Formats: sequence, structure tokens, C-alpha cells
Amino acid sequence: MDVVTRWNSSLDMLERYLEQQQAIAATLLSAEVRRNAREIDTLEPADITDAEDMVRLLSPLKKATTVLCDESRPTVSLIVPLKHMIEQSMAQCDEDSSTIAQMKRAILKDFTDRYQGEQNKFLQESTALDPRFRSLHQLNDSQREDVFDRLKLKATQMQNQVHI
Repeated sequence: MDVVTRWNSSLDMLERYLEQQQAIAATLLSAEVRRNAREIDTLEPADITDAEDMVRLLSPLKKATTVLCDESRPTVSLIVPLKHMIEQSMAQCDEDSSTIAQMKRAILKDFTDRYQGEQNKFLQESTALDPRFRSLHQLNDSQREDVFDRLKLKATQMQNQVHI
């Protein structure tokens, strides 16, 4: 199984299985395999649907991981936009199975626990200072105004320290 920080290899395996599903089924039906195998456990259609749903669920997390790893110099300013993208993809849907709904809740809880308070304010400010994300479109007007007010206050405080 995966190391906690290497969960994406399980996602890659699920993706490959789903890609190769027809070839796997054909192989399992071959006379040679049936003759040499005592018992072959195969996936039920519901299992395959769950695997497809999990791939869809985890793909935004893989995308975020890839973006952070591919950047030559990843910065904290990427975290808020990526977090927003992931949170949107984790929105509950009526057609979610109980497994997917539970996974979405767990992922959202982890994000909520991980990014709050002063740390979240720092990440928002870092994002606001990055020209690529300056608009802070993922925040509402009140939150956006609060971020820029905090930045103005910090700039004023720094300017006052220089003049002392």
C-alpha cells in the first residue's frame, strides 16, 4: 500500500486498471488462465463504478500535486487557488455514492483543519501579492477587502519602522 505521502501511486494503479479493463477481462477468460487458476476474484460492476468515481474524486488532488511539483520554484501563493479548486471539486452531489461522499467529507475536513487562522491569512496575503492571482477570485468581496486591508496595514507598519 501507499506511504501516506505517496497516495498517488494507488490512483495511478486505478487509472491503469480502468484503462486496461477490457484486456484484463479477456485475459481472465482465456482457457489457459482458467485452467491454471483455482479461484479468480474479479471486480463486480459496482466495484468498477467505485473505482471510476475515486479516480474522478482524486484527480484534482493529483493535479494540485503535479502543479506544485512541476513548478521550478513553487510558492505559497499557489496554495489558495489550488485549495479553492479542490474544495469546489469536493462539493457534495446527489449522485455521490456513500463511499465518495465520505471521502469528500474527510478531504474537506482535512483542508479545514489544515488551513485556518493566521496560517490561512498568510496564504491569502501571499496569493494577493502574486500578480497571477491578485484578483483573489476565490474569495468573496468582504474577504478580499479584508486581505487588502491587512496588506495595507502591514505596509504602513513597515514604512513607519523604516522612518523610526
